[in-house]
Amino acid sequence: MKKMKKLWVLATFFIALHACSQMPAAYQASTPCSPGTKPLPGIPKDAPCELIKWKLVLQQHTYQLDAMWGMPKQGTRGFINGGTAVHRQGKWAMVKGLPANPAAIVYRLDPDNPATAISFLRLNDNLLHLLDGDGHLMIGTGAWSYTLNKIPQ
Repeated sequence: MKKMKKLWVLATFFIALHACSQMPAAYQASTPCSPGTKPLPGIPKDAPCELIKWKLVLQQHTYQLDAMWGMPKQGTRGFINGGTAVHRQGKWAMVKGLPANPAAIVYRLDPDNPATAISFLRLNDNLLHLLDGDGHLMIGTGAWSYTLNKIPQ
């Protein structure tokens, strides 16, 4: 009887673990709009932009990325003229390794299209950090970061 109970507890644990891995995970951030970030969601190089607000939802093998960009409206959390919306969706893949860290886990959006792929370093279950086109960490400042935080769904 004890063996059956242990087996049931183990089976329940693995079923719950599998179910959790299938649930969508959502991340968000506000980052600077810099020469390194503009091409990632498709912002024109000459567009007036100082701020990007990201929301990334990862499902089992698909993603949805919504971003707003533009010039921030001082004293608010919004944009002058409402900003510009960008929406992308497609497939994503988990890739192992970076030039500086062969054991790193990277989430790559649109892995089959390197010209438009966006990559994030998985820091832990709750944090993703934006990588530049060469696979290096985007460097922030004391006021700005390139880290996306997990949000409740």
